[in-house]
Amino acid sequence: MLILTDLTRFNDSDNVCMALLDEDNCICYRPLPYENLAFVEFRNIRPGIIVSADVVPSEDANYPHVEDCKFENDVWLDCVDEDSFKDLLERSAVDSINEAFEGIVTPKNRCVPVESPCSHSIRTIRVEPKSVSVSVIHSSGEMKLRLGFTDKSGVQYRHTPIADLCFHRMAMKYVLQDRLDELSALLAGGHEVYIRAGLSRLYESKNGKQGFWMQANGVYIFPGYYCL
Repeated sequence: MLILTDLTRFNDSDNVCMALLDEDNCICYRPLPYENLAFVEFRNIRPGIIVSADVVPSEDANYPHVEDCKFENDVWLDCVDEDSFKDLLERSAVDSINEAFEGIVTPKNRCVPVESPCSHSIRTIRVEPKSVSVSVIHSSGEMKLRLGFTDKSGVQYRHTPIADLCFHRMAMKYVLQDRLDELSALLAGGHEVYIRAGLSRLYESKNGKQGFWMQANGVYIFPGYYCL
């Protein structure tokens, strides 16, 4: 069986990118084409849901997005319990961004270059619970949320774009109600925290730099993740 871990939002469309882990070997799969918000909401799809599917590897998959595939005969079932979901994340996790992305991504360089991509585009990272924070920036008249965290190796990452659909929605409610202090207290109360750090599709920044940029595809705080 596969367990859905990631629902990734897009800034410029209603597409939703999903990623799932095989509960036996923790191999990650990303089904294509993308679904949309209407499908996700109609099926009540959320992290932790069980999926039975035949996985067809994508012939067009290139590094770092080797997880790309196609699902056939997919059946969407109920969610695993919170302890089982946490166990899956733990079994798939590493202690640092450095290990996850082969030393390419650092606090000062969030971009994996096109000419030397790493071997995966998404990994689970163990995070120091009390280090997690959400900040707000304003860019081009738009309010954007950013995640700060320190991985278990002690390295701090600030201002990471939040691509996690569910976490972004939850955090934005607090921000719009001017309750950022309450959100900070909620985040600090976790005993165990994991982040699914992902690499974007090929993107060119405003200064012309091309590559695959790190973002927070999933943020998970235990206990109580299903109650957030």
